[in-house]
Amino acid sequence: MATDSIYAAAYAQSRFRALIADDQPAAREAISRVLGDDDSIEIVSECSDGKEALAAIAEHAPDMLFVDVQLPEVPGFQVVESSREKIPAVVFISALERFAARAFDAHAADYVVKPFHDKRLLQAVERAKLRVQMERSRIDLPSAARHSTAVAPNQELPKYLERLALRNGDRIFFQKVQLVDSFTSAANYVQVHCGAQIHRMRSTMNELERKLDSRQFVRIHRCTIINIECLREFRPLPHGDYMVKLVDGKELTMSRNYRQRFRSALSALSYTQ
Repeated sequence: MATDSIYAAAYAQSRFRALIADDQPAAREAISRVLGDDDSIEIVSECSDGKEALAAIAEHAPDMLFVDVQLPEVPGFQVVESSREKIPAVVFISALERFAARAFDAHAADYVVKPFHDKRLLQAVERAKLRVQMERSRIDLPSAARHSTAVAPNQELPKYLERLALRNGDRIFFQKVQLVDSFTSAANYVQVHCGAQIHRMRSTMNELERKLDSRQFVRIHRCTIINIECLREFRPLPHGDYMVKLVDGKELTMSRNYRQRFRSALSALSYTQ
């Protein structure tokens, strides 16, 4: 009986309940098709407006929500604000890029711009899964472990880098740090990788590492820092190194000297063998 309980718990940890809310049938069909190809995901409901979405969220308590920003009746942001404590991972979808900053201020797992390809949506799905797993691991921590990490009433929370000021020619723009997939060093600069885009900033890896939240960013090589939420898989290489693959397909080498840091970061994630 105990063994059956363990297997049941492990199975539950590897399953995800998804809800789709989009007023465009073609978009709902595209999202449903991609999610339907993933055996670990159960689509609990598909909604065409915000009122339907709120009712379905209350009924099904999904792990992840794929929601259009400009949803009729109740807009996507309002849907999420009304259900914030119930949905571990939210992926906003929109035909407009201008809502991206607001989406990530709302702690979205990802923001997908229409029209999108299956590959881009798959990246969002992987990020949503990781967000759910991280949330589950926090919930499943023993009470002693949760209390040991509690912040005293008069103790300030550590300040981590939240935005980057990046230069593109004569233009300076701001990039949310949580949207960065990885950082790599290049001479006296650090390359900032955001999907297919690469930007440069003047910094050293040691200086940057000190400013990043170690719960989300982990150094895997003297020249590489990755966003743990963008991790897809890793596998051993000869001589103790590892190949790390991100959700966008990028493959990076993890040095054996950084394995312990990597393992510590993974310990915050819930996964099964």
